[in-house]
Amino acid sequence: MKRIINWIFLFVILCITGNTMAQDTWSLERCISHALEANLGIKQSQLRLEQALLNEQLNRNARYPSLSASSSFGYQFGRTIDPTTNSFSLDAFSSQTIGLNSSAIIFNGGKINTLIEQGEIDALAAKEDLLQDKNDIALTVATSYINVLFAKERTANAQQRMALTEIQSENTIRLIKAGALPANDILELEAQLALNQQEIIIQQNAASLALLNLKLLLQIPADQIFELAVSEIDVSPDDVIDTWTLAEVYAKAVSNQPFLKASKLRMKSAELQAKIARADKLPRLVIFGGIDSRFSDQVPVFDDPVSVLIENEVFVDGTPIILGQNFMVPGKRIGTVPYFDQLSDNLGQNIGLSLNVPIYNNSRANIAEDRAALNVLNTSYSNEQLDQKLRSDIQQALTDAKASKLQLVAAQKSLDATQASFDNTEKKFKLGAINSLDLSVAKNRLDAAQIDLIVAKYQYLFNVKVVDFYRGVPLTF
Repeated sequence: MKRIINWIFLFVILCITGNTMAQDTWSLERCISHALEANLGIKQSQLRLEQALLNEQLNRNARYPSLSASSSFGYQFGRTIDPTTNSFSLDAFSSQTIGLNSSAIIFNGGKINTLIEQGEIDALAAKEDLLQDKNDIALTVATSYINVLFAKERTANAQQRMALTEIQSENTIRLIKAGALPANDILELEAQLALNQQEIIIQQNAASLALLNLKLLLQIPADQIFELAVSEIDVSPDDVIDTWTLAEVYAKAVSNQPFLKASKLRMKSAELQAKIARADKLPRLVIFGGIDSRFSDQVPVFDDPVSVLIENEVFVDGTPIILGQNFMVPGKRIGTVPYFDQLSDNLGQNIGLSLNVPIYNNSRANIAEDRAALNVLNTSYSNEQLDQKLRSDIQQALTDAKASKLQLVAAQKSLDATQASFDNTEKKFKLGAINSLDLSVAKNRLDAAQIDLIVAKYQYLFNVKVVDFYRGVPLTF
């Protein structure tokens, strides 16, 4: 029965392996590329960059004159002033005014030029922030990728241990049948086999969880077929790690880490903001000009006047008209002056200069300048903190990398010695010189040494990749 279970288990493993070979494989580079395209944080950083570019363009456009058109139409009744004739009228009428106005800043303390420079710097800082976010995502993906590889290798190691236990069980059964070993010796190996099967399940679950975490990071469905392109990595200690120094890695980090460049740019932006605040305390000179016109339906059009011979005494506005004299009688109103004729007749122009000299504005300008100065100081402190943290992180990364190298070397030596000891113990067991308990103890020591090597290998790999990240080395295997 036990043998049938083992064959079924082996068949399942082979089926899983076969499906894996048919699955679409993902390299680290592909994972990083996909994460950068799908990550919402990256998309938000891109939007912030676009906003910064728009602000930069807005500041540039402030150099150009403004131009605006206006128009108003109204219907008036009662005693009102006709805006076209500028006289009182009791008649209801409609009127319209139109205008075109333009203005341009001649002097405002250099504020526009400073705003343009600040906009350029803020846009550059936003670009560096986007690069930093991409670097952070790449490092996070690489870490998750390594975790998956680590879990898969732990699973493979557990499967190898179970296969070795099965071989030892078969050898023990043969020795028992031959009378070389007591029948009870098989019990220890059966218990060991059960533990091996349990360990495989634990490691498979850990691998599935690590793979799920990577899928979540990549924002792909949890049930999507997914397999890594690299199933095992050959990691060997590199003596070049011992030559790395804090000064060397820090110098490279300063030149390639975007967040440091962004912090320096924000310091310049804060200094320019202080300059902008000072400009608000200076006079502002603006040139302006415009044209306007108006229309009213009360502007009359009269017929031609008529000459009349006076035969009877006539008074006009209380003044008698001489008899026998010709008098020009005004023509009758026959309509309203056409719309475009009125616009042409009433066309007016204006041009001028406007000077605004700040004298007192409830100390708003002074407070804005003080706030800008405090922001400069605060930005300086933030940059110093970033620099200190960078040095501390690099020092920690270097220490971890060098320590993990020593741990890897020690783990490899321990495995070699434990393997030799186990081989010798196994030979003794086959000769019947020791019992299965001694063999199980030796095997457990070998299993522990193999696990320690796997842990040391991936810890070393991760620590080296962190230092490479600061050194500007692309994340790849």
